[in-house]
Amino acid sequence: MGGEAVMDEQPRKLTVIFVVSFSLFLLISACSIVGGVLLLPLIVEVSDRSRKQQVVQQMEQIGDAINAYRGSYGYSPALHTTDQSGQAACSWRVLITPFLPDAGFSGIPHSSQAWDSPANTKLGTEIPPVFVSPLVKDPPTTTETHIFAVTQPQAPISESASEMKTAHTGTALRDHAIRHRLFAAYLPNHTAHWAAPVDITLKRLQDEVSNATLDSPVVLLFTDSRIVVVESPLEPFVVKEMVTGASGSLDRSK
Repeated sequence: MGGEAVMDEQPRKLTVIFVVSFSLFLLISACSIVGGVLLLPLIVEVSDRSRKQQVVQQMEQIGDAINAYRGSYGYSPALHTTDQSGQAACSWRVLITPFLPDAGFSGIPHSSQAWDSPANTKLGTEIPPVFVSPLVKDPPTTTETHIFAVTQPQAPISESASEMKTAHTGTALRDHAIRHRLFAAYLPNHTAHWAAPVDITLKRLQDEVSNATLDSPVVLLFTDSRIVVVESPLEPFVVKEMVTGASGSLDRSK
């Protein structure tokens, strides 16, 4: 009799242990799922913030490269180079590429030839990482950039290198005047081949800034190396003042 009682208790103990273990497993799993759901927005927010910061760092590197170019040549890069026939050839982005960090690119286009000429196409024109947007998860191509200069008479760059040389030769006043102007902008909704002589007008910049949001910010690079991240719409006149260098516009944009 006593032996049978002991034999009956063992299955019951095993059943209790199994039930308790399974219950703990379900509890831990439920806590993990709930915790993951609660932490997911925080993880996404940190990831988005990190990508935005990467854009800022890229713009800082571009600003440093522009300053290095100016230090080497005595003037800012031209909006684009020209070929032998006088046609636009390559973007200012190509001109500053040798001054970028880790600029060991094998496919830098020949700036004296069209960016899509047979010779440049054969090179493959590898895009420098600094021109690649970390905010675009699935870019349409591997050579597109979101970084553009502003084509405006008051902008700190001109149409050609010869104009830049003329404008900066012995003219300290002009150099001082452009120091606080907008040089380039990261536009989340506008792309072009990084080597192509394609940039934006003031109107296009105003339109982009008017649609700026937390998820789709516009990042502005000024000639004095300041970076401004625009995450909410700005009035068109404020953007114009940034381009023309009017005082006070930068403070109102923060």
